[in-house]
Parts: sequence; C-alpha cells; structure tokens
Amino acid sequence: MVLIEFSELPEDLRVKLSEDAEDELWHRIDEFGGVKEFTDHFEYSSSKLYNWKNKGSFLPVKFVKRLMGGNNAKGIQAIKGRSRSKAVEGLEFPLELSEELLTRVESSVTVNNEGIPTYTTDERSLADRFRELLMQLGTVPYSTYSREGRLEIRYPKFLQEIFERIEFEKDFAALVDEQGTVENGKIKASEKEVSVQEFSGKLYSREKKFELALQRGDKEALTEIIGGEASKVQSLIE
Repeated sequence: MVLIEFSELPEDLRVKLSEDAEDELWHRIDEFGGVKEFTDHFEYSSSKLYNWKNKGSFLPVKFVKRLMGGNNAKGIQAIKGRSRSKAVEGLEFPLELSEELLTRVESSVTVNNEGIPTYTTDERSLADRFRELLMQLGTVPYSTYSREGRLEIRYPKFLQEIFERIEFEKDFAALVDEQGTVENGKIKASEKEVSVQEFSGKLYSREKKFELALQRGDKEALTEIIGGEASKVQSLIE
C-alpha cells in the first residue's frame, strides 16, 4: 500500500471544504487583517477571493495549504482537477493506493492527446475489478464504454497525474491478469516466472483463473468457474 499525504498533492488541484473547515479558513484571513491585507502580501486578487468566499467554491490546493497548513487535510470533502472536471468525493487522507491498482494502471491505461486516461480490457471481470479498486479511493466518477468487444473505463485526469508520480513495487498477480501468461506449468509476467503450484496470488481474469486451475488439476476450482459462467448464461435467458 502506498500512502499519499495531502501535502503531496499537485498544487493546481482544487478541494471542497466542509462548512466548518471553510469557516476556519476565512477566519484565518480575517485574523491576517482581512481580504485586502492578505491580497497585498500574496498573489491573489481581492475579486478572486471574494468570488471563492461567496460561492463556496472549490479552492486551489496551494491556497488551502498556505492558510491551513501543508498537511492539514481536515474537512476536505472532495477534490477535482482544473476547469470543469468532475470531482472525487469521500476521500480520506492519507490516500491509500494499492500496488494492485497502480500495476493495472501502468499495464493497461493509455492517455489520449487531451490527457484523458482510459483503462482497456477484453474481460468484464477485469473491468469490474478495476472499477472496484478505483472506488476504494472514494466516490470516483468514471465512464464505461464497449467498443468492438473491448471495455474502456475513463476516469478523471488528475487521478492519473497522481498515479504517474508514484514509485511502487508491482503486484505480480495483477501483472499476470493484465499481460501475463499461464502455460506449460508456469505463470509468467514481465521478467518474473513461477510454477503454477508455487503461485499464491489472486487472479481476477476468468481466462487465466481457468487455465491456472486446469494446470493445477484443481477440479473444485474448475467446477466453481464453470458453474459461475453457466449461471450467468442462465440468468440471461430466463
């Protein structure tokens, strides 16, 4: 698990504060001498500050850090990127990012010319797992598309910017799910290889789970996988 403190967030992001936290922030500006005195010393215009105050706006992370302390995440209810990007709500600091999520992002997410990140897979089970991992961060807005038998999941740009800044140790099971192979008694992904009997991780790819059970001779797991698929088919025709 990788922990991200509030102080480590990019300063161009914006945050929504609770009513109590926002009251405390503006009280600190009053203690400084008011909006005019504050803007005389810092690079903010009076009109901008009054606009933020009157509308209960999302406030720049840099502005909040300056007034509330670099690592004071008290009262943060939501975070969003620049312009009209959608917000992620319900985050708690420090943010907990799993190596599994970061591995799947690095392996299977592409970013287009507009900076929009898209996770792509041809297995619904992997798409479901990716959405589940995203929602562990909070209420993350995402969109799912189906194109030519492949599933695409798009999520906020600013999350991708955070993901890309993080150094982490790759999760082998997630790497197998996304780009590995299960064949000839071996599980392989990237430069790593282990026998199917020694592998202890959890796979979410139905195809690779089936192949793993097959090569292990695990009849119970095979029956469970096949039964699960059969029940899905049955539910579709009922």
